[in-house]
Parts: sequence; C-alpha cells; structure tokens
Amino acid sequence: MSYASASAIRRDVSELLKAPRRMPVAEAVSRYMRVPLGGGSSLPWDATLTPYITEPMNCLASRNYDAVVFVGPARTGKTLGLIDGWIIYSVVCDPADFLLIQMTEEKAREHSKKRLDRAFRCSPEVARRLSPRASDNNVHDRTFRAGNYLKIGWPSINIMSSSDYRFVALTDYDRWPDDIDGEGDGFSLASKRTTTFMSSGMTLVESSPGREISDTKWRRQSPHEAPPATGISSLYNRGDRRRLYWPCPHCGEYFQPSMEVMTGYRDQSDPVKASEAAHISCPHCNGMITADKKRELNKAHVWLREGEKIDAAGNRTGEARRSRIASFWMEGPAAAYQTWAQLTYKLLTAELEYEMTGSEETLKAVINTDWGLTYLPRSATDTRKAETLMARAEAVNRRTVPDGVHFLVATVDVQGGKNKRFVVQVTGYGAHGERWIVDRYNIRYSLRSGPDGESLPISPDAYLEDWSLLRTDVLDKRWAMSSDPSVTLPVLAMAVDSGGEDGVTGNAYEFWRQCRRDGVHKRVYLFKGDSTSRSKLVTKTFPDNTDRPSRRAEARGDVPLYLLQTNLLKDRISNALQRDMPGPNYVHFPDWLGEWFYDELTYEERGTDGKWQKPGKGANEAFDLMVYAHAVVILRGYDRINWDAPPEWARAPDRSASVPKIRQSQPVSRQTEPESKPAETRQASSPSAWAPASNGGWL
Repeated sequence: MSYASASAIRRDVSELLKAPRRMPVAEAVSRYMRVPLGGGSSLPWDATLTPYITEPMNCLASRNYDAVVFVGPARTGKTLGLIDGWIIYSVVCDPADFLLIQMTEEKAREHSKKRLDRAFRCSPEVARRLSPRASDNNVHDRTFRAGNYLKIGWPSINIMSSSDYRFVALTDYDRWPDDIDGEGDGFSLASKRTTTFMSSGMTLVESSPGREISDTKWRRQSPHEAPPATGISSLYNRGDRRRLYWPCPHCGEYFQPSMEVMTGYRDQSDPVKASEAAHISCPHCNGMITADKKRELNKAHVWLREGEKIDAAGNRTGEARRSRIASFWMEGPAAAYQTWAQLTYKLLTAELEYEMTGSEETLKAVINTDWGLTYLPRSATDTRKAETLMARAEAVNRRTVPDGVHFLVATVDVQGGKNKRFVVQVTGYGAHGERWIVDRYNIRYSLRSGPDGESLPISPDAYLEDWSLLRTDVLDKRWAMSSDPSVTLPVLAMAVDSGGEDGVTGNAYEFWRQCRRDGVHKRVYLFKGDSTSRSKLVTKTFPDNTDRPSRRAEARGDVPLYLLQTNLLKDRISNALQRDMPGPNYVHFPDWLGEWFYDELTYEERGTDGKWQKPGKGANEAFDLMVYAHAVVILRGYDRINWDAPPEWARAPDRSASVPKIRQSQPVSRQTEPESKPAETRQASSPSAWAPASNGGWL
C-alpha cells in the first residue's frame, strides 16, 4: 500500500488556494500549450500562424460577455486555439469545471484520445496537474489535482442537464440536432449550466456553417449580418457581429477577405490552371493581391463589430453593436492552413460535379466547410414555371424513343381513392444524366369482367391479380426508336411506389415475389419515402413483421424495400429541370404532352425547412415519378459510369442488330382521353397480347 507524502499533499492543497493567473488566454496558451506532432515530438502553440484567433480567445476570459461564438471554415486552427487552448488555460491558469461537447459520442472519444490526451502529456504544466489516480483519467472524464473536472461528452440531455459547469464549449455546432432529446436547442441547454457562476461563467460555440438559408428572398441589411438560418448563424446574429478585415497592401483601405473579392479563377476551363491563377482584387483600388501576401495580411488583420468603420490610417469610428455575446465570422480566403489554389480548386470541381450530376451535396460541403459560408440551395432559387418548361417541348413521334436515349426506366405510382389507377411514366436516359420523357399513361381497367362483360376498374389494394398488368403493360413492353421504328428498346428496370391504401403494400410485396418466381425480380424495385434522415440517397431494407401478425401487410424479410431520401432526390430533379440547354442533366419533353404534365412537375414547393411539400391538393405525379426514375439509375450505378467505356446495359442501342417483330407501344385496346386531362388511359391487354421481351443485351 502506498501513502501520500506530506509534500505531495501540500502541493495539491496549494493548487486549491491559488488565485487565477491574470493573463490573456492567448498568451497563456502560447506559454503553456504544446501541440503534438506525432512520433513523440511537439511544438509550442504559435499565435502568429493564426493571429485572427487571438481576439476570440481573449474574449473567453472577459466578464463583459456570457458567450463567444466563432463561425469560420475548416483549416483555420479554431479547434486548436479556441477549444484545446481554452482547456489548457483553464487547467493551468483558472481551474474550474469544464464541459466540452462534441457532435457525437464517437467524435467525443476521438477528441479526448487523439487531441487532448496527447496535448496534456506533452505540455509539462498540464501534465503535472493531472491526477495521478488512474480512475480520475478516462476517455470522457478527467479530474485534476486542483479538483477541477473536465467532462467530454456529446449532445444528450443526460450530459447537458443538472450539473453546473463554469466553462462550456460546443464544437461543430451546426452538425448537432436542432432539438436535444425534445428539451430544446444545444446552446440554450449548455448556457444554463454556467448561470450559477454569473459573470465568470462562459459558453463557447464554434462551427463552420452547416444549415441552409431559410429565406430565399433575404437581402443583407448590413455588411456584417449573417443570412437567416438556424444554428450558429442565428447565434452569430445575436452577438456583436465582428467580421475580419485586411488592409490592402496597395491603397491601405480595409476590406473583408471573402468569396466576393476572390477572382481570376473563372477565366480558364482547366480547374487546376484556373485555381493557380486565383487572387484577390481590392474592392477599393482594384489592386491585385496574390496568395503570398496572405500571412502578412493576417498579421495586420482587425476585427470590426457591426457599426464600426476603419480608415486607411487605422482610425476606428462609428457606434459598435453591443451584446453579451462576442460573435466572430471569417471566410475561407483567410484560413491559415488552406491555400487559395486549394480553395478555388475544390469550388470549381464541386461546381463541375453539380453540372454533371445535379447533386448539391459536394458543393454545399465546399461552401460550408472550405469557404465558411451559409449555403443557399440551387433548388431553393427554383424559378421553374409550367409554361417555361412546356415552351421548350420538342417535336417527336408520339411514344417513341428519341435519338440520344441509351436505356429506358419505367416508374409507377399507385393511386387510390375514387380514381384508382396505376400512373406509369417512362424515362429515357442518355449519357451524363441527359434524359427524355418517352411515355406517360394510366392503367385504369383490369382483366376482370363485370356482369355484361365490361372491364372492371382496377383495385390495387384489393386484387393482387390487377398487379399483373404491370408486367404485361409496362415491364415486358418495348418502345420503338423515333428515327427507326424497326429498332426497339425494352425497359431496363421498373420502380413501383409500394405505399398507399391498406392492402397496397401487401400486394406490392406479393407482386415482387411473383416476379422472383418468374426470374425478373432484379428488374423490379419497390420504393418508399424514408422517414429517417440518412447520408445515403437510397437505403436497401428487408421489412419483417412476422412477430407482429396484426400488421396488414405481411413482410417476411424476403422482399427488398428501398427507402428514398425524397427531399435530396427532388433537389436533384429540380436542378435538372432548371437547365435550359441540352447537355448533361438536361430534361427533354415531347410536344404531345398536355399542360397538366407541366403543372404536375412544378406543383410542389421547397419549404424553408428544406422539405418539399404540396401547397394544396394538386397533382405531383410527374415530379415524383422522375424522382423514382433517378433513384433507379443510382441503384444501377449510373452515377459511376465511365462514358468512354460504358457497361453494356448503358450503351446506345445497336441499330444493326436483328430485332424481332413485336407489338409497338400503343395497344389496340388503349382508350385515349383528351390531353387536357392528367394522362392517357390504357385498358389491360389480354395475357397473350404482350409476349415477354428478350433482354436484347440490356439487362
């Protein structure tokens, strides 16, 4: 058994009695913190590398503020200085209970083991203050000789309630949930933990922007105002709104280093050469400022609060905005650890990806984390109008496949109520996302006969046999090429919405099982909107409710159901619809479609919460069916195709191949409604009228 020595007890007790060391936070961090480099080596923290962090750091020890909010891009050194540095300051200079909250439990563990543990052990003044007891030092809890306690947690009401902490730090705030376990937003919950300490308590929030602008019509009222968005942008606007300024090396006037003054990279098509030409143009004198001046300009920076102005001589004027929150915002061009060439190259390649795929995910990430800006979705600026889309319709033979199409995808919406029907839309895809609407029709009548021999309306919820029409009238059909009717294309794959009235889901599952017995199940997909937000656009699941026999739709874990992130997919379709020149992701329309079709494409609106919604009871089937088609091609690997050597199923049709004589796309039994109505109607064909098509090398 070991015993404490009198000297050790005296040393530990003395730590409890010491007054705080009165020095600026940045100065203390420079003196006491060493930054681990790996391999056992370390360097002192150097304020000259990220001088813009000094003022936010020093505000952390000011009783004039209850909170410090810092908004900036990645690679600024904000986590190292504001989070790790503040913890070091607290341990050495002003011991107090400290709560650090990372965005997830995994990130909290990583921060503790890879950053704090290494920094503590290579910083002598911190290492000697660590408790020698192993039980006082674990991944999420650390106790020091002075009795101060460091908690490293994640957004959870259990962690963010009850206990009092003098210091609370929230990192990567915009990646947090909006509501913590139904108790409120993270900042409000965290700041309550410091109220017991009154003016000596402090809450820090740091993050790059991650939320979308909620008001697409917003216009900045002052040069320091942040766009309307939840999360850290809202917290910044509640503060004194400080922005970073540089003095121009040519005229001496101050300006914000932002995307607006970065230029030179739009003049070349090669993103590498373009990014290497990036430079800043002074908004006052148009002087050219090159990247080699960045470190010098960062050293000469100033933070101006809203209402303040500064002249070329450095004289400040104006009435500064007052707040109990010191809030700071800097943009990507000033980030110490990222070059302008890297910054602009990421932007250009992300824009190129958007042009090619319609996906905004990469572009949003670059704008948020590299440029440090709040993102305005391209789909949120949606100006698509029904009449605009209709005006660009192209002359094409009815229900034929235009040149440029490589394969066809059929999508089906199951409509219930008084007007039960299958709504079918056939989309042709070419290279690089270019697509054509090939056909659109309704299947309303079944093979079942009434008392007088007439065809009865279909009832997808009640009659499983009605689903066989999706084989005969959709999956097994072929469509003729417009320029050469002797060449026909089959359907590569068919997607069906499996939701709807009671009975629809169960029949959809049984229909898929029948397709499996017939050997065509790999061409059939059942879709459903995903109620859970996920990173993947399409998630494959196998529903199983065998332990809940009361459920109406029997799911035995044998039928794949694909869950769609419909909001993100609709963003992509909306972006594609806005393109007005043929090429990648452009959507072509045949001129035989009525105005109703374009109304369906444009009926839904993107809300301020980023969700697409119908403002009333209008139809939106055309929009939904385009979403399903794009989900199918994503599942087939379309977005990964090398178009210099595409797979066989994605190649243009071979017109020299011998094609069997088959029935064309318009059956004799079709009843055509006026085009002012939602779509044409097809009666069911007889079982023998549609022979199963050979795969023609497509599948």
